[in-house]
Amino acid sequence: MKCTMLDRSLRLGTRGSLLARTQSGLFSAAFASLSGAKIEEIIIRTEGDDVSTSLVKPARPGVFVTALRSALSRGEVDFIVHSFKDLPSMLEPGITLAAIPPREDPRDVLVSKAAVSLQDLPAGARVGTSSPRRTARIAFLRPDLVILPMRGNIDTRIGKVMSGEFDAAVLAAAGLNRVGRNDEIVEYLSLAQLVPAPAQGALAVECRSVDTELVMELSELDDPATRLCTSAERAVLVGIGATCATAIGAFATFKNGTITLTAELSDPATNEHHRVERRLETVNLDQHQLAEGLGLAVAVEIRSTPLGQRLSNKDV
Repeated sequence: MKCTMLDRSLRLGTRGSLLARTQSGLFSAAFASLSGAKIEEIIIRTEGDDVSTSLVKPARPGVFVTALRSALSRGEVDFIVHSFKDLPSMLEPGITLAAIPPREDPRDVLVSKAAVSLQDLPAGARVGTSSPRRTARIAFLRPDLVILPMRGNIDTRIGKVMSGEFDAAVLAAAGLNRVGRNDEIVEYLSLAQLVPAPAQGALAVECRSVDTELVMELSELDDPATRLCTSAERAVLVGIGATCATAIGAFATFKNGTITLTAELSDPATNEHHRVERRLETVNLDQHQLAEGLGLAVAVEIRSTPLGQRLSNKDV
């Protein structure tokens, strides 16, 4: 495919972290190869890049996203690339999710100074994460560990472990794979241990809805299976009314026409967890509404539990 509108240079908006620039660069290279477009990288600082900002209770949702979308809407950049799990669950008027490329490994992983697994960490070991979901499940699996907030990019987090400030950290496999630090991974946490965040490991590429030709060009790199699965996962967020502080995991697979969706809501304060797994058969790759319906149905089931009702009253 050779683009007709893309004889000019396109501006790609991205955060300035190593991971953000790496994953944006991976998509940019694939798009340039496919389209022949010349692409200029524009670095945009976001509220989430301020390490003093709480990720558990930020001043507003979408701390990694808002500045990028604002630059896009103002015409300062032509398209933007996000870690899909950072996107708020509601759509942004005037912006189209043009492409969701093939997903990286969605699992959570453990990095530990002594190169030991989660179960082999000594009692009292300090584990770093700022994710309510990870905090809740690690506390359930190993109540004798000390779980502490950890901020910073991948290099910073791994450095805090290797320096001894923390004994271990829980990170996303996708990020470590993309920046070439997967040799630091000591353990891949299974779905039984920890359900990934909705859309973890996937990228989201957005552009202005009025740029219809660019939407079509970018969509050439869309992966239908990833879009279908992440539609189900993110519908869980919508259905339970999740906020940045909600300890929710959701992960879907698609095989032989069947979507399997697993979701889990946790309460870090009480160590309660409720997990639901549901399947939907005879689904086609373009039936996103069916996938979303499955996610909403799972959310309804979770909200109907005592845990879901209690957290709903506290604005999950």
